[in-house]
Amino acid sequence: MSTNVEKDCVITHNGKTFESGGAFASDDYLIAYPAKDGVLTDWHGRQIGEWKLISERRAVFFGHESWMSSTYCYMRARLTDGRIYSLRGFGVGMIARGKRCKSY
Repeated sequence: MSTNVEKDCVITHNGKTFESGGAFASDDYLIAYPAKDGVLTDWHGRQIGEWKLISERRAVFFGHESWMSSTYCYMRARLTDGRIYSLRGFGVGMIARGKRCKSY
């Protein structure tokens, strides 16, 4: 089982330091960031694969609109090593999480 964990995902804003877990890829799970033009990136913006939109819907959870975005997306991602994942998230510029699947 191969695992890729991104490091040094720290920013400072208004004198406060924030740290992200960054991108994560294992044989079972993926955390990544969809960018424009179907590019899939890590937290630092480096390309790690590609993605495509499968479907999207209005982002309403438990009767309330999401504060994150107005649209919730279902996506497929293919990493540069060929692994394929089914992802869910709020689209371009936002974090997406998912599980490994068989087809792109």
